[in-house]
Amino acid sequence: MRSTACRSIRPPRPVPRLVAASAALALAATASVALAAPASADAPALSIEPDAWGNLFHAGDTVSFRYDTTAPTVAWRVVDGWGEVVDDGTEPADGALTPDVTERGWYRLEVTATGDEVADAATTFAILPDADAAASATGRFGAATHYGQSWDPASMQALTTGGFAQLRDEVYWSEVETQPGVYDWSRARAEFLDPAREQGIRPLLLAGYGNPLYDAGNGPVSPDAVAAYADYAAAMAAEFGDMSTGIEVWNEWDLGLGGNTNVSPENYVALLSAAAPAIKTVSPDLPVIGPAVANLNTDWLERTFQLGALDHLDGIVLHPYSYPVGADALDDTLTRIDALVRRYNGGESKPLWITEHGWPTGTNARAVPERQQAADIAKSAVIAAAHDAARYYVYDLVNDGVDDAETEENFGLLHHPDDELGAFTPKPSFTAYSVAADVLATAAFAERDEPLPGLRRVRFDTADGPLHVLWSDAPQTVALEVAGSAELTTMYGAAETVTGGAGAPVLASTGTEPLYVRGEVTSIAQTDAGLTLDPGVVGAPVTGSWTVQGRADAASSWRLVLPDGSEAVQTTAPGAVATTAVSFPAPATAGTYETSARVYEGDHYVGTLRAATSASEPVTLQAAQAFTEEGASVLRIRVANASAAPRALDSLSYTLGDDGGEPEAPATIEPEADVVIDVPLDALAGPAPFTATAVVDGVTLTASGRVAPVEQASVLPAAHRTITVDGTLDDLDGVTPIAFSANPEADDEADQSAVAWLTWDEEYLYFSADVTDDVHDQPAQSANIWQGDSIQFTVAGGAPGAATTWHEFGMALTSAGPQLYRWLSVDAGAGPVPGAPVAISRDDAAGRTVYETAIPWTLLRGVDRATSLLSSAAIVNEADGTGRAGFLSWGGGIAGEKDSGEFTAVRLLAPAPVVEPPVEPTQPVTPGDGGSAAPGTPAGGNGTAAGATHARALASTGGSSPLAWLAAASATGAAGIALLVTRRLTRRS
Repeated sequence: MRSTACRSIRPPRPVPRLVAASAALALAATASVALAAPASADAPALSIEPDAWGNLFHAGDTVSFRYDTTAPTVAWRVVDGWGEVVDDGTEPADGALTPDVTERGWYRLEVTATGDEVADAATTFAILPDADAAASATGRFGAATHYGQSWDPASMQALTTGGFAQLRDEVYWSEVETQPGVYDWSRARAEFLDPAREQGIRPLLLAGYGNPLYDAGNGPVSPDAVAAYADYAAAMAAEFGDMSTGIEVWNEWDLGLGGNTNVSPENYVALLSAAAPAIKTVSPDLPVIGPAVANLNTDWLERTFQLGALDHLDGIVLHPYSYPVGADALDDTLTRIDALVRRYNGGESKPLWITEHGWPTGTNARAVPERQQAADIAKSAVIAAAHDAARYYVYDLVNDGVDDAETEENFGLLHHPDDELGAFTPKPSFTAYSVAADVLATAAFAERDEPLPGLRRVRFDTADGPLHVLWSDAPQTVALEVAGSAELTTMYGAAETVTGGAGAPVLASTGTEPLYVRGEVTSIAQTDAGLTLDPGVVGAPVTGSWTVQGRADAASSWRLVLPDGSEAVQTTAPGAVATTAVSFPAPATAGTYETSARVYEGDHYVGTLRAATSASEPVTLQAAQAFTEEGASVLRIRVANASAAPRALDSLSYTLGDDGGEPEAPATIEPEADVVIDVPLDALAGPAPFTATAVVDGVTLTASGRVAPVEQASVLPAAHRTITVDGTLDDLDGVTPIAFSANPEADDEADQSAVAWLTWDEEYLYFSADVTDDVHDQPAQSANIWQGDSIQFTVAGGAPGAATTWHEFGMALTSAGPQLYRWLSVDAGAGPVPGAPVAISRDDAAGRTVYETAIPWTLLRGVDRATSLLSSAAIVNEADGTGRAGFLSWGGGIAGEKDSGEFTAVRLLAPAPVVEPPVEPTQPVTPGDGGSAAPGTPAGGNGTAAGATHARALASTGGSSPLAWLAAASATGAAGIALLVTRRLTRRS
């Protein structure tokens, strides 16, 4: 799907050095920015240069770097793939760094040059398994490349270094045959095929695309054009058959790649029927593979089988992209396609060739975090091996650009030559794929199962003994019974040996990343043992708890050894579970904080536990569009102090479009308190950018984004109401329902109609629906539930169009029961949704299906319920046995183009006020509290005259030490309205 002949590819550029010319340490973000050091225009330059090509090392190599700076001193640190600091230091700037890092894995080196000013630079590196290039050249794994499109061939050495010495590339027909019947392979040979041969790399060659000498460059369909294509493919086989793993007949004919408009299955099979015999004539043993289908959700592939394509193919080519849906979707796809092949091939299978498959990283709504890309590619390698796929080529080796918002530029395992982290330096996925290729090199599938709920195991037989690959939908700790010893290897290659027996199970933490266990595992059981972490603050120790499950028959003493060498100790009585508090090192940066600790029973090592939490900066600035309690649209600016010390708020200002203001604010932000300012947007004429700026303790914080007008008539009010998720509708009287537009493909309301509701409480956002549907049809599961009767809905932060990433969920009643699936998310990945209950009930006699689910706010990253504003859309998919037949819709941006601008604004209504009993007339009457407010909005008027000073400028405080201000700003907003702001300081509860 990704390799298109008409794509513009920039020529290779010289490998740049890694340069940081600015001293700015401020973290740039659209919603929340933390404290950072002041920037300086006179900061010293700092560049990092590799000692090893691409910063790719092997175990036993000395990890070293060169750097250039004018500063006298450098401070540096190395963090691993989980964000843990593994080495750091401060030293005079002598131009060389040699971190003490020896364990296999993926790492990030961060360097700060210090003197009168400061400069930063960073790069990535990997310590990889030792690779046997010759063995990997005949193995299962490789990578898609674009050397035929003028990629810099310098990156080719990464294939042998990484241990997957195979590539899939193209030698274009239009380039090699510019005169009828005359073929010139010189450029392809010189630029990448001869270097590949010299390095022991085997290519899979794609024969495509159109040639202007025949059928005006369109997909060949005329007899002369088809014959000419067959001759070209045969000439390719004759030229490169001794080194190639196969010839792929065209690429994604069904999508019309290469300018092809003749996309029918009939046209493709006619081309294949001519090309395959021609190839076999000159190279009988060279595999001919096809049809390289892009869209596996149509009957196009099946139609080629009906037309006889299988008679001409040695292997079936698939491009089973599912991004952002995770790797588990590949398992379902391979099972389905293999069954289809058997149906048309007399019950016999044919080898499956996965010649493109991958996930883009970046900021696009369909991109995934780099760590998820790594996990999904590694698991895909496992799944491909479990299905005995002939080949698996990850798409692709190198990023095609540096634009984070463009998916096509971010599929790579390595960074682009122009990337600020360094040319061809590794993304986490390169290391994870290299480890998977190494671990699975001799793997023969044995079995698979789910030994525990949500835990997947794939077992292989290998030359080094049994191999178990484990991963789970959500983090959990498992107890492994091991005969003898076992080697546990992480996704990044760090390995440790654990000895079982003596009544103590081996403990392992599993999650969405694969864990490789080599050894005799006799059982896998649940355990109460584990680590949990409380939310943390940068610079302060993180608290948590450590739980151990004692032996059934004896008392035990346990030790937990933390990364900094500190220890915690506890004992257990026979059969008892014990928990103790543990303090972990302070986070150095905001974001996900993850740590590990080694567990010992006495002096016997029993395993490593991992845990993660979130870490926030001590002081943050947030700005976002919000609704007040009265429903007015505002820009809400919040400066929050999460630390235990007061902070000086030196200044606070904002811009909105071309205007702005500097509202009054308190001089001090008390510990665990915040300052909130609301800027009315009711007269906003159109979308406008904003920037909020606060100076706290002399350090500047900024937050920026966009606000948009909200059409009040279209806003859906979501009531504060808890739903019991049991498949029976709760009492929703008085709750405004979602109004769906009709499905034009439905016959009448009995065929399909629906009503739905969004409600919320402090823990969950609830979606309830009552669907009328005469036939319930849902043949799919997981990522494919949209193909049958199901509901899809989105949740995004802010007004419609404000979010660039958001959440998309689906729920369906499948043959395996009710399922809730997540396709899109903000830094969480696609897949099942642990912790989100779902219930669906079906009454066939009444033709009625009830859907209910509850999404924890903790899973809705990027959605701040304190703003009382989010945006959403929903569709109700209809199917009656022949696939999806249209859908009901509320809003848009789901079934067509993914676009948050088509969502509908949702206002979270405040909880209904608690009615107090009347005061006895004989008692003194005291002022009321003015009523409750929606979370994060100004509270009531405290029952005083100040509470009614202005209907749109209520200001009060919550908590034990209230302090309030009330004022009008003199600035004029972007829409020409007088801005009235409210300010409050609230103690956090």
